[in-house]
Amino acid sequence: MHHISIIKQHEGHLLGKHKWSGSNLICDLQVEPLVDIDYESHDYNLHFNFGLHNHSEEAKTITVIMLQTNKPVPETIWQADTPYEGFQKSAITIETILEGYKFDVTIDSHSETYLSNTMWSSITAINQRFHKLEKHNSLISLKYGNSANHQDLLAYKLFDKRDLCRPLICISSGSHPAEGDTIATAAIAEWITTTGRSHLKKFDVLIVPILNPDGFITGTNGCNTNGINFFWDFQHLNLEYCPEAYYFWELLKAYPPNIYIDFHCYSTQGKRKTFGPYLKPLLFYSGYLTRNAAQNLANSLQTIPGSKHQTMFSPSSMPHKITQEFNTITFAKYHLHQAMGKQGMSDTALLVMQRIIDAIDPSQLQNQIFHPYGPLKKPIRDKFKQKCFMYRYYLPKTIKKLFRS
Repeated sequence: MHHISIIKQHEGHLLGKHKWSGSNLICDLQVEPLVDIDYESHDYNLHFNFGLHNHSEEAKTITVIMLQTNKPVPETIWQADTPYEGFQKSAITIETILEGYKFDVTIDSHSETYLSNTMWSSITAINQRFHKLEKHNSLISLKYGNSANHQDLLAYKLFDKRDLCRPLICISSGSHPAEGDTIATAAIAEWITTTGRSHLKKFDVLIVPILNPDGFITGTNGCNTNGINFFWDFQHLNLEYCPEAYYFWELLKAYPPNIYIDFHCYSTQGKRKTFGPYLKPLLFYSGYLTRNAAQNLANSLQTIPGSKHQTMFSPSSMPHKITQEFNTITFAKYHLHQAMGKQGMSDTALLVMQRIIDAIDPSQLQNQIFHPYGPLKKPIRDKFKQKCFMYRYYLPKTIKKLFRS
C-alpha cells in the first residue's frame, strides 16, 4: 500500500507470505516444520510479529487479514511502539472470517507500530533485566555454550559452589520464543534475589531464562534456526544442528537438578486451555522417597486455584530424557496462560515456586540423583517396569499406524 511499509528487520519478526490488496494486508502465518515424534504431531505455527511504518502526513487505517484454517482465533492483538519494549494488550477488535480473521489498525503519521497475536518479549529487554539483577542482586551469570547462530547461552546461578545437602531447583523458559513465558523466570529471579532470598538457605537455584535465543532474534514459533523443536525432539547429542539442546544437557550434567520447572505459556488458544503442569507417570522415578516427593510436589501444585494438570509421556522430549538420566523430578511443561496478563503470569509463577518450596522435604532428595552424577544406581526392576510401560504405550499406536499405511 502506498505510504505504508512492513518492517521486517526488527528482532523477532515473524510473518509468512503477504501481499497488499488496496488497503488490505493479506498475510499467511510463518510455517515451521511440524514436530512428528513419538506418534504425535505438534503444530506451533500460530503466531505473527511485524511492524508497520506510515510514511505519510496523515494517519492511515488498514485492514490486516490473517489467513489460517483449523487454528484458534486469538482474543487479543498485542501492540508496541518499538519491538524492544513490552507488547501491551490493545483495544483492537478481531473479527472471525471464513479465511481466518481480520482486524483494523490505525498508524499515526510518520510513525511505527508493532503488532503480534502473542505477548512477545524482546531478547534485548530480557537480557537487560537479568544483567541488572546480576549487577545488583548477586545473580552469577554462566555462559554454558553457543547457539546455532553463535548467540551466548546463559544461565544464572544463586550459589558459588553447589552444596549437595541442598536440593537444586532448575527453572527455565524461552524454548518456544513466541509464548512470552520468560515473564515467569524474570519474576522468580527478582523475587528470589530480594524478598525470597531467605529460601536460599535451604535450596540452590539455577535459572535459564532463554533456552532458544536464536528464535527470539530471527522470529520462530517453537524451533531453533535449524527447524528443530528441541522441547519435543530433544537432540542433546546433536552439537551441529541443535547446540541449544547439546549445551543445556552439558549444563545439567555439571549441575544435575533435583527439581526442574520449565515454563511455557498458552497464547492464542483462549479458554480451551487451562494453565497447569505436565506430570509424568510416577513409575519413571526411581526410589520410594523420590516418587513420594514427586507426588507431594504435584499435589502441592494442584492446590493452585484454577489450575489443571495433564499427564505427559513423550520419550523423545526434554523432560523425559532428563528424568531418565538424572532421576530429576520435572514439571515440564508448566503452562501459564496469556489471558492472565503480565501481572497474573508473574504472580502465578511465584505461586508455583512457593508451592514447590513449601512441599520439599530435602531429606527425601539426598540420594535421588543417578550415578555417575549422584549416589543412586537405577534398580533393574525400575528399568523393567519402565520398558513394559513403554511397550504397552507404543503397541496400539504402532498397530494403528500399520493399519493406516
